[in-house]
Amino acid sequence: MARTVNATAYAARRDAFLDAAQHLIETKGYAQMSVQELAERAGVSQGAFYHYFDSKPALLEALIERAADQLRGHLSTTVEEPGLPAVQQLQRFLAALAGWKLARREALMALLTVWYCDDNAVVRQKMRPRLAERMAPLLSAIIRSGMDEGAFSVRHPDQTGRVLVSLIQDLNDTLGELFLTGRTTAVEIEHTVAAYTDAIERVLGVPAGSVTLVDPTTLHDWFAKE
Repeated sequence: MARTVNATAYAARRDAFLDAAQHLIETKGYAQMSVQELAERAGVSQGAFYHYFDSKPALLEALIERAADQLRGHLSTTVEEPGLPAVQQLQRFLAALAGWKLARREALMALLTVWYCDDNAVVRQKMRPRLAERMAPLLSAIIRSGMDEGAFSVRHPDQTGRVLVSLIQDLNDTLGELFLTGRTTAVEIEHTVAAYTDAIERVLGVPAGSVTLVDPTTLHDWFAKE
């Protein structure tokens, strides 16, 4: 029983460091975050930090792994339904991804400038492949189902899953940059999403109009003026 309690306490304290790191990265940036600040926010001594992480980069790795696992868990529960056609599975995946972000809209909007600053370049660079590792297998499974149904014309499902993740991530970055400029038009946003949607449909070999990458209502909610 003692070991269970100790393991629980250890995990709770480790999560406290991760929560503190997430707050500081979002408000200051990774490069500006210090171990001393982390310890103060977590309510422990600076030396205690090293009982849980070997270094600041090790903390970053753990934070990214946690975020990627949380997103994968959210996405997997939305698409894993026996008998659901592959096109509908894909739409559920895309809708769940958009919904996960929209549910955090206010926080993400407030943090967007910090997220794309140079201080968080390392975090962004590390986050992309970790997210791809979680998302690509889900998409590859959907693609295989679509191949079996004759809905998708794809020869390499595993690699195609990663291609789709890359397109989705690139679209996210592009929309983030458009949002930050504050000078973009609704037409430009719609055309940008349409171009990425067209690319995904071509990769899957499906007719135009088969995929809704981001629905118009979600786009409006993201870019609507306060």
